[in-house]
Amino acid sequence: MRKTILMTGAGGFVGRNLKPFLEDKNFKVIAPKSKDYDFTDAKTVKALADTYQPDLYILSGFYGISDPKNIPSDIEEKNLAIFENFVKAADGRDIITFGSGAEYDKSRPIKKIKESQWGEVIPKDLYGRAKYRLSQEIQKYPNVLNLRLFGVYGPYEFDSRFITHASKCNLAHKPITMRQNVVFDYIPVEDLCEIVLRFIEKKPKARFINITPDKGISLMEIAQTINKISSYKSEIISAKKGLGNEYTGDNAVLKEELPDFKFTSYEDGIKRFYEHLAKTTEI
Repeated sequence: MRKTILMTGAGGFVGRNLKPFLEDKNFKVIAPKSKDYDFTDAKTVKALADTYQPDLYILSGFYGISDPKNIPSDIEEKNLAIFENFVKAADGRDIITFGSGAEYDKSRPIKKIKESQWGEVIPKDLYGRAKYRLSQEIQKYPNVLNLRLFGVYGPYEFDSRFITHASKCNLAHKPITMRQNVVFDYIPVEDLCEIVLRFIEKKPKARFINITPDKGISLMEIAQTINKISSYKSEIISAKKGLGNEYTGDNAVLKEELPDFKFTSYEDGIKRFYEHLAKTTEI
């Protein structure tokens, strides 16, 4: 058995994929559930650390992470309390957290934005500000790595997320709908799991890293890719013409840390996920 990892958020989208992936690599993953433990309580977190004595912490169980549309008004205070409790309990041991491209402020176009541009604009939305505040705190602790996610897709994500939504529309022989065409950076969750593994095995020099592919893809291109994969060709409907604000990040820091890493192509990743949904979705 390799390192023991204490992971929060194992019931969420990323966690439900990452936990079994790491267990398959012979890590022992302890995954306390937020419904059973109050992570905003310092004594509770300290007790967990004392009981399991993990070698590493992966924190993906913050408020608003899995459902940015249903965010508590005190999200900043709760998330900061959770983070501070685990930092103290970790006592210098490595921590991996998941940030967001929303930290760069999604109210404007974000086009291949660099980590060095963080802080130029304070996010206007509650979710973005909460993630931004966590990054401010993370800067104080050299043992914490923040992986900033833009678009990640795969099993267990919400049906409202576009690739799942579009795939299920096609499988049901319905039109693929979108509010507006937008260019995003998307990676399959399998690629994210592999990146996390690499950083567990070899701690990166950088402490804030955009997790983005080499190029973005528009929602229209995603819908067209699904139509190409499927025998049924869905009508593609955009409620609003033109392009919305781009949401893409620069991955130069990531490529410097992992120069040999190869992202799954959009066509291969979407095809794999579409076939998974075809097997598991009741139409």
